[in-house]
Amino acid sequence: MSSISCGINNSNAGLGMFTGVPVKEDHLLGRVGDAAFATVDQDWHISPATGTLSKHSGDYHWPLTNYDWNAPDIGMDDEAEDVSVTVTGFGAAPNCHFSLLNVDEHAATYDAAGLDRYTSPGAGAITPWWNRTSTALRDIAAGSELYVDYGPSWFTSREGHFQLVPLASSYEKALEFLKAYGKMLVGTDSPDDLVEDKMMIGDEVQKDLWDIIKTHSYVSRERQALPETHKDGIRAIKAGDIMTVEVENSIRSLEYLEEHGKCVDNIVPQQSTIPHAGRGAFATRFIPKGGLVAPAPLVHIADKSKTKMYAETKGPTGNIIRDEEKVVHKQIILNYCFGHPNSTLLLFPYSSNVVYINHHSTEYNAKLRWTNDFDFYHHKDWLEKSVDFLEDQWTAGLMLEYVATRDIQPGEEVFIDYGEEWQKAWDEHVKKWEPTSKESDYNNLTWWTEKRETGNSDPITANELNNDQDIPIRTWAEQQTNPYPHSLRIRCYANTNHDATYLFTPKTTPVYRRPFDEDVDMAMDGEEYHMADCQVRERYEKGEDDSSDDSSDDSSDDNEYPITHKYLYVVEIDVEKTVDDVTSFHEHYIMTDVPWSAIKFMEKPYTSDIFLKNAFRHEMKLPDEIFPKSWMNFSEEQKQKAKWYELW
Repeated sequence: MSSISCGINNSNAGLGMFTGVPVKEDHLLGRVGDAAFATVDQDWHISPATGTLSKHSGDYHWPLTNYDWNAPDIGMDDEAEDVSVTVTGFGAAPNCHFSLLNVDEHAATYDAAGLDRYTSPGAGAITPWWNRTSTALRDIAAGSELYVDYGPSWFTSREGHFQLVPLASSYEKALEFLKAYGKMLVGTDSPDDLVEDKMMIGDEVQKDLWDIIKTHSYVSRERQALPETHKDGIRAIKAGDIMTVEVENSIRSLEYLEEHGKCVDNIVPQQSTIPHAGRGAFATRFIPKGGLVAPAPLVHIADKSKTKMYAETKGPTGNIIRDEEKVVHKQIILNYCFGHPNSTLLLFPYSSNVVYINHHSTEYNAKLRWTNDFDFYHHKDWLEKSVDFLEDQWTAGLMLEYVATRDIQPGEEVFIDYGEEWQKAWDEHVKKWEPTSKESDYNNLTWWTEKRETGNSDPITANELNNDQDIPIRTWAEQQTNPYPHSLRIRCYANTNHDATYLFTPKTTPVYRRPFDEDVDMAMDGEEYHMADCQVRERYEKGEDDSSDDSSDDSSDDNEYPITHKYLYVVEIDVEKTVDDVTSFHEHYIMTDVPWSAIKFMEKPYTSDIFLKNAFRHEMKLPDEIFPKSWMNFSEEQKQKAKWYELW
C-alpha cells in the first residue's frame, strides 16, 4: 500500500488525501515536500483599466491566490511588492476539518536546482521554491484522512459557498450541547449512565429527535459541529470530545483506499537527466504499461492572459493599475499549465510532484488522459461546455491522469510530450539565449544579483547567508569595501511601535535608543512579525552574561571572522510614520544587544531568476485528441488581433 492516496469523497468536500501507513507525530508525510509558486503583483496586474479586481481574486479555484493560509511567511514574500503563493500537493489537495487537524505545513526551500542566469537557458524557467514539507501534528493511524488548517477566515469569508462550516470554537459549544442532551436522556451528568436500559426515550424516538436537531431551519456552526447520528452523539459524550468520534469515522480501510483512491507517491523529484530542466519526476516503484503514474486534479483558468504581467500606470483616480500596452513578463506558473493554441483556457495540475514531469518529444514513457472513474469530482459534462461556462465555475472539477505508455522501472525518470509548439518555442529560446553579464544584469525594475567573488557562477542567496551561522554579519563600514550583493537587504526583528503620540509633525527626527527585547521585538502581531530594514553599525563581543545565545565559542581558521555567536550588534532603523493619515514623519531607532538570530538577510524584490527578461515561458500543450473542441475559442484571426505571437 502506498503511503499517500487521494481522491476519496469526504462528505461532499470533493477530493481528500489519506495515508496508507501509520505516521508518528512530527514525522514527514509523503517522501518529499511540495512545489510552490510565487505569483507577483496579482491585484493590479490582473485588474482592468477601471482598477477593479478579477472576481476570482481570493477564491479557492483561482491558482494565483495564496493557498498557504496558515504560513504567512515562508520566505517567498521577498520576490516582489505583492506576493501570493500557490502550493501543490498538501498546499491544495487536503481538506480542512477543525476537529481533525493533523497536518503541520512548513516553509518552502529556495533552490534553483543548479540553473543560473550565467550558464543556463533554463534559468528562471522553473520555480526555485520547492520541498515545502508537511509533518504529522499527532500520531495518525493508517487509513486516516489528512487535514490542514485553512484558517477560520477562509470559511467566514465564503459563507455563500460553504454555508456555516464549524470552526474550532464551534466544537466546544457543540460538546456543551451534547452534555445537556445526554442529561436529558438519563437525568444525570454521568456518561456511564448513557446505556439503553437507563434512557428515558427509546432509540427510534432518539433518532427522530436527532433528525429534527440536525435538519432544523435554524443553522449554526455549532449545530453543524454535532455528530451526524444520535449514536455518534452518545459516543462523543462518553469520550468527552467530538474529535474522537470524528477521527474514528474518518478512517478508511486499506482495501477501500486501494479500490477507491489514487496513489500520489509513485513519483518524487530529483535532478533531471535533461540538461537545463532542473528537477524531474522519478518513479518510486515499478509502474506497468497502462498503469497510473499520478492523478492530476486541475484548477482551470479561463483566460490565459491573466498570467501576463504588465507595467504599471496611474488610473483615472490616481490609483495604480496595469498598463495594457506594456507586457513586461508572464507568471512562472504558466510553465506548469496545460493549454492549447486554439483556446484561452489553461489547466494547472495541483497534485504532488506532477509539476516535475519533464518533456521528451521522442522518448516519453507516459501520456495524459481524462480520468474515467472519479465521477464525484471529475465533471465529464464540462468537457462539452464552453470556456465561458468554466469561467463561472468557482470550484475545481476536472482531473487528468498520467499513465505509463510502457513499463517504467523504479528510479526511472518520467517524461511526457509537451507538444510541437512547446518544443519549437524552447528551441528558439535556446538559439537566442545569451548568458547574463554584470554590465547588463538588470531589468526595468531593479539591479540583479552579482556573481560570487570566488568566481562561482551561482548567485549568493539570502538563504545561504541566513544559514551560514559561522560568519558574523558585516557592519556598515565593512560593507563599504566588502559589500553584500546588491540584490540583498538586511532586515531586523524590531517592534517600533511606542506609546508616544505626536499632535504635530516634529521638526526634527525623534531618536529612540534601547536594547533589543526578544519578548517585544520577536513577538507576532496577528500572523506577522515586526520587521524593518536596518543597518548594522557595530559588532561587539558578548559579555559574560550574554553567553547563553545560540551555540559554542569555537572558531575556525578557515573563516574570515570568528563565529557569529560571540557577537551582539548595534543596528539603526529609520521608520516612516503618518499623522492623521496625511502627514508623514520619520523616527530613528538605535537598538543595542541585537543577537544574530534577530537579523535576517532577504532578497530585494524582483531579483530572483524568475524575473529575468529572457526567462522561458510557454504552457504545455494538451494533446489534440483529448482537448475538447468546445474549448477551442481562439481563432487564428483572434490570435493576430491580440498580437498573440508577440505577447506569448
